[in-house]
Amino acid sequence: MSEHTDSAGRSASTGGDTTTCGVAPTIKAREDVDGCGCLECRNIETTTTNRTVLDALVWSVRLFRSYPSILAFAGVIIFTNRLLEIDSITVLPTPAIGVIEAVTAFAFIISIRAYVGTIVAGELTGESVTVREGLRRSIVRTPALVGVIVVIVFVVMTVPFFVSFPLFLLVGMIPAPVEMVSFPVAAAVGGIIFAVPFLFLLFKFWFAPEACVIGQYGPIESLWVSWRITTNYRRKILLIAVIAIGSALSLYLPTVFPEIGTRLALVSPVIDIISSSVSELLSVVWASAYAHIYVQEIVS
Repeated sequence: MSEHTDSAGRSASTGGDTTTCGVAPTIKAREDVDGCGCLECRNIETTTTNRTVLDALVWSVRLFRSYPSILAFAGVIIFTNRLLEIDSITVLPTPAIGVIEAVTAFAFIISIRAYVGTIVAGELTGESVTVREGLRRSIVRTPALVGVIVVIVFVVMTVPFFVSFPLFLLVGMIPAPVEMVSFPVAAAVGGIIFAVPFLFLLFKFWFAPEACVIGQYGPIESLWVSWRITTNYRRKILLIAVIAIGSALSLYLPTVFPEIGTRLALVSPVIDIISSSVSELLSVVWASAYAHIYVQEIVS
């Protein structure tokens, strides 16, 4: 029997108010909850807080069997992406293709993550969130979520630039060090100086989208909540590694599979389609795991 079935009859109180079946719960930090913020009052089981990152991934895969709407929505977007990659789509006007690409990218980056996060929050609190309520929460939180993404992109690009700018300014004014250590070495040092704060900030703000959707925090509050979650996360080194590996594989699989297919004399376009679709499905699984980790840490 699935966890969804086991918890279907429970009612949730995640923010001090009793929610009815089908209503997406709001899960905030304990200090932001009106009333008792213990696990029992939030209707969250201790097994939720004890799951590892790997357990959260396995749990996410099982979740999709209980909520096929996740795969249905993701499947429509993935199918559209594959259509955009074949030659027959060129019969459409170029502006139309650009609009479709923008819509599918927005839906995959924003809407799917918001919808999955809403479903995960309901499942972990024993609420069976309906498709209608999941979509409603996703649409309502879209403006704030877009604000979160914009702020994250701005911060993770601006701060590393200002950190590494003195080095590039020094190299420009005094070219002697570059000649002494060679340009590749100097470029590598500059890249590292830029990459370290970039990756650090990206990790610190990683759960801001979940805080925005599940916790219904504002954009700036979401960044602060994510910062606190990652600061208190004891297994942060492992989490960074898992996130980095998972994200790298999602980007790397579409490029490596066609090469393998060519070497094996298989049809490269078919392998390309399969690998791209699999990597995008894996990103949906990761979105569910991120939502689980947010709930896990915000209530701890």
